Amino acid sequence: MSQSSPAIHYTLSIDSIAGHTLTVSLYISIPSVKGHILSLPAWIPGSYMIRDFAKNIVQIRVEDEQGAQLPLEKPDKQTWMLPPNNGPITVHYTIYAFDLSVRSAYVFDDFAFFNGTSTFLAVEGHRNESLAVTLLKPTQASCANWRVATTLPLAQDTQHHAFGHYLAKDYNDLIDHPILLGEYDIVSFDVVTPLNEPQDKEIQQEHTCHFELILAGGHRSDTQRMAQDLRELCAHHFALFADTPPVERYLFITMLTGKDFGGLEHISSTALLYSRDDLPSIAQADHMPDGYRTFLSLCSHEFLHTWHIKRTKPAVLQASALAQEAYTPQLWIYEGFTSYYDDLSLARSHVTPTESYLEVLGQTLTRLERNAGRLKQTVTDSSFDAWTKFYQQDASAINNIVSYYVKGAVIALCLDLHIRIQSKHTLSLDNVMRYLWLHHGKLGVGTPDDIIHHIVLEVFKLPLAQFLQDALYSTKELPVQSLLAEFGIIMQRRARSDANDLGGKAANRVQGNQFGASFKSSETGVIITQVSENTPAYHAGLQVGDQLISFDDWQVSTGNLLNIYAQYANNAQVRLFILRHQRLKQLTLKINEAQLDTLYLTISDQQKLKLWLPDNKQNL
Repeated sequence: MSQSSPAIHYTLSIDSIAGHTLTVSLYISIPSVKGHILSLPAWIPGSYMIRDFAKNIVQIRVEDEQGAQLPLEKPDKQTWMLPPNNGPITVHYTIYAFDLSVRSAYVFDDFAFFNGTSTFLAVEGHRNESLAVTLLKPTQASCANWRVATTLPLAQDTQHHAFGHYLAKDYNDLIDHPILLGEYDIVSFDVVTPLNEPQDKEIQQEHTCHFELILAGGHRSDTQRMAQDLRELCAHHFALFADTPPVERYLFITMLTGKDFGGLEHISSTALLYSRDDLPSIAQADHMPDGYRTFLSLCSHEFLHTWHIKRTKPAVLQASALAQEAYTPQLWIYEGFTSYYDDLSLARSHVTPTESYLEVLGQTLTRLERNAGRLKQTVTDSSFDAWTKFYQQDASAINNIVSYYVKGAVIALCLDLHIRIQSKHTLSLDNVMRYLWLHHGKLGVGTPDDIIHHIVLEVFKLPLAQFLQDALYSTKELPVQSLLAEFGIIMQRRARSDANDLGGKAANRVQGNQFGASFKSSETGVIITQVSENTPAYHAGLQVGDQLISFDDWQVSTGNLLNIYAQYANNAQVRLFILRHQRLKQLTLKINEAQLDTLYLTISDQQKLKLWLPDNKQNL
C-alpha cells in the first residue's frame, strides 16, 4: 500500500482453525483529543433480528505506536471507548467464528467465511471515510491452496482471488462485501446487455457483467449446466429493469454442506449455503431435479435483491446505523415481490417449463393456506414485527403470524394479475419494479410506506384502492382463485397425501382423516413439533414437545403414523398415549375428515395463460 493509504486500515488473519478464531488489527492514524469510539453492528442488513455480533469478540486490546498498551472502556454491549491520543494507535481483537450461516462468521478446515458486520469495528465519526483491508494468507499447511472470493475493490497491487490489499469507499461499503477464504471452484460466465441510453446513438453500446459462481466445500455438479441456467436468469433480471445494470462483477459465493440452506444479499454478491447433493449432476441432464430448481430460485431471489432492497429500499433502512432495530411495514414489498419473481423468472427465462412454475406456485399457495396466522396478522404488521415475531418464532407461530415472504409473494401475484386486467394488458408488476428502480433505487431515494399506493393509484391511475386496503391492512382472503381463472388457470383443492406433501400437484391417494400436528422421529414413537389450531390434535390437547407413543394399542412412528390414523372412521374416539416431561399421559382424540388444505393448479386455457406466462419451453 502507498503512503496515501486510508487512515483506517484493517488487517485480518486466521488465528486458529481448531479454535475457530479470526484476528483483526485495526490501525487508526487519526489523532483524537477525546478518544475514538468503536462499535460493531447489532444486526446485518437483510436479516431483521438483533444478533449482537459483538458478543463474539473474545479478546480486545489497544496500543500506541511504541507498542505500549492503552486503557480501553466498554460502556455497552457493542461499543468501546479509546483514550485520547496524538498519533497512530492499533486495536487488536480476536473473534470467535463458528456460526455456519450466511449471516455471521465461520472458520473451519475447508474454508473461512465472514461478513463485515461480524468482523470490522466501525470508528465512529469516520464512517464516511475510505478504508483499507489487508487479508493475510493462513500459515497452516492445509491452507496452501486457499484463495479469496470477494467483491471488495482491489488495491493496485492485488488481483482478484488473491490475498493482499483491498479497499472500501466507506464503512457501509466495507460491510457489504462478504469474504470467503478457502479452496473453491470458479464457474464463470458473462451477460451482455445493451445500454439503455448510449452516448453515441449511432453506435450500439453494450454493458458486460462478469459473474462467478463460487463453489466451496466440495461437489460433483454439472457446472456447465449451472452456468447456462444462471446466465439466462441473470439476463432476465437485467431485462426486467430495462436499464444499465448497477454491477459489473457479481459473485454467487456458495458454501456447500450436506443439508444446509440459506441466502443473504449484498451490493454486488450474495452468500449462499446449500446442500451439495441437491446440485445437478451430469446424469440428470435430461430433467430438472427439485433440489436444483430450488437452488436456481434461491440464486434468482438473491440476485434480484441487487436492485430491490440493496439499492431500492425503505427510507428507514437507508438511515440505519445497524445499532438497533429499524422498523418498517414495507418488507412485504421487498421480500414478497422478490419471492414472487424468484420462481416466476425461471419460467420467463425458459430455465424451467411453465408446468414446473405452476407446481411451485401451488406449493406457495399451499403454505399460505395451511398458515392459520394469515387470519390473525396483516402482512404489514408481519413486516413491522419481523424483529420479534418472524425471526423469533415459537410454537405458536403457525397459528398467530403470517410470513411477509409467502403472503407478500401471493399479494404480488394478485397485484400483477390485477394490473394486467385493469390496464388491458398494457402494464404489469414489471412496470412497478421499474418505477421503484428509476425513481428511488437509482437515485438513492428511500421509499415511503405508501409507495405502492402511489404508483398503482396515482401514477398508473388504476382502481385498485380496495384491493390494496384489504390485502395490506386486513386479514381477508386474497382473490387468488378468481384472478388465476382470468388467465386460464384453475386452482384445485385436495387433502394431503402424507406428512411430506407440499402441494403443487395432484395426488393419486390422499388422507381421509385430519390430524393437525407435525412430527419428527424419536426413539419411541414421534415428537410433536407443531400443532395447528382447530384440528383434532389441537382439541385433544397435544403440545409441542410431546412424545406420542401410540394410537390405542398401536405404536406409531414417522413411517406408519398417518397410515394407522387413516384406518379410523370419522368421529371415532382414539386414545393417545404420550410422554410429557417424563410422565405418561393419556389423551382422547376425535377423528375429523381431512381438510382440503393442499392446492395445485391446472391449465384450462392456453391462450389466456399466454397473457401472463411465456410459451411452454424448457432450456436444458
